[in-house]
Amino acid sequence: MEWLAEWPTVHELVDELVLSLKRRQSRGSYETAKMTTHVLSKVLETVKWSTAGEILEKIRQLGHMLTKAHAHELAIGNVVRRVLYIIREEHSNALKLSSMDTAAPVSAPPSSSRNHNLSRSLGTILTPGTDTDLSIPIADLKLSVMEGIAELIDEIDSLHVNIADQAMEYIHTDEVILTFGLSLSVEAFLKMAAKKRSFKVIVVESAPSLNGQRTAHALAESGIHVTVIPDSAVFALMARVNKVVVPAAAVVANGGLIAQSGLQNIALAAKKCSVPVVCVAGLIKLSPLYAHDLDVLSELLSPSSIYNYEDIVETLEVLNPAYDYVPPECVRIFITNTGAHQPSYIYRLLAEYYSPQDYQLS
Repeated sequence: MEWLAEWPTVHELVDELVLSLKRRQSRGSYETAKMTTHVLSKVLETVKWSTAGEILEKIRQLGHMLTKAHAHELAIGNVVRRVLYIIREEHSNALKLSSMDTAAPVSAPPSSSRNHNLSRSLGTILTPGTDTDLSIPIADLKLSVMEGIAELIDEIDSLHVNIADQAMEYIHTDEVILTFGLSLSVEAFLKMAAKKRSFKVIVVESAPSLNGQRTAHALAESGIHVTVIPDSAVFALMARVNKVVVPAAAVVANGGLIAQSGLQNIALAAKKCSVPVVCVAGLIKLSPLYAHDLDVLSELLSPSSIYNYEDIVETLEVLNPAYDYVPPECVRIFITNTGAHQPSYIYRLLAEYYSPQDYQLS
């Protein structure tokens, strides 16, 4: 990207982020989203641009480069799409205000235009309309966009707190909760509930990574009654469980989720026993793509964690997938930083957070 070379400070920040992503140095989606938002904010603030179309093209190029650096971390693309949506939204709002100021307000009451904008129909959301002219210069557009980015940064910073604040509505006294894997959101959610509720938690150890043991240790330090079980015991104990509370690596467009390998078995066992599965995930994990469009499901880890090299025969092929896909019919509800949503409502969230033009960044 030749335009980036004109801004050495920003270029250095971008190179550092790309190198960090390639080396897998970021710790989870939350930290990756924060780093990506910080770099995009610096680009928008430093690089010279005068129209929305000009900066949209540059951010798309940058987003494509970042997602290529770590294709399996979907939060990167989600943050880029959110920034692109903010730019489009601020540009559109500025044009509407400009047209309202120049139009003669004699044919309709002052509130009619606002009411019309607020009452967009379902057909309007799902049907792509004519694009606004992104080449029109807008005064103070950069300031409005930076304010929107600041709100996005605040949203990411308060993500875990906003999710945890909803815990009392879903965790009740004397319940048995089953959880899986390692997640700051799930940990904060259960710890908040434990302040006023007495309940038991069964933690699946999540072999071969054994992340569940770290989760169990963190919950036990907060005074929660914790039992650790192997993955093979999930089905046997599911009948005693009241709820399954799990994290997600990504929430896809049809309401399904991508999660650490092993969660699909838990979700199927819960469905068989009619136990509700509650997915705790911030909206930075909301992806407009479908599972069959994602490379993340093809990521394979080293087989050394599940099979000793000295035991492998010449004709044996060992696959160790990193992620599972859980279909929407296995999930009861998603708890996000903006509230609780059913899988069937995901399409509406996508319309509110992303623009269809930005679903594909390439």
